[in-house]
Amino acid sequence: MILEPIVGLIHNVKLDRWHPVYFSENPLPGDVQIEGAKRYKSGGHHTEGFPTRDEALSNAKGLAERLREHSIGATHTALEKDFPWDGEDIPAMVIFFNIDGENATPLF
Repeated sequence: MILEPIVGLIHNVKLDRWHPVYFSENPLPGDVQIEGAKRYKSGGHHTEGFPTRDEALSNAKGLAERLREHSIGATHTALEKDFPWDGEDIPAMVIFFNIDGENATPLF
């Protein structure tokens, strides 16, 4: 089970490919809270990626639907802006999001 997943898109700027990605809630240790924001960590991305953003967007929406069956709490999307990636190493990320219904806005 994944806690409150968020689905977004990583843009590999080196290869100009898009990768659907999901994030799961990953609170800060202790009782540390940031007003109106939740901390998330990337949990997986589509390794091969897609040559167009539209193809990746369609896949990301399908991923969000599949995650709904395996999540605790709501499944959110952050598909307005892509997460840029230089194409080096593994695109592991920790991001803070504001949540509003099904939409999540990254704080970056």
